[in-house]
Amino acid sequence: MAKKKKAAKKTAKKKAVKKVAKKRCEAKTREGKKCKRLVVGKSKYCSVHKGGK
Repeated sequence: MAKKKKAAKKTAKKKAVKKVAKKRCEAKTREGKKCKRLVVGKSKYCSVHKGGK
């Protein structure tokens, strides 16, 4: 039974990780490439591009 409990905990952790998956910034760099930084909060953009005017 201990193996079943450990397996259940591992699957629960994997599901939790999927829900908190990090998202990438949707902005483009000056060179036209996609930004590789992570978004800030619920925004679509990273800290560098969130204020971009």
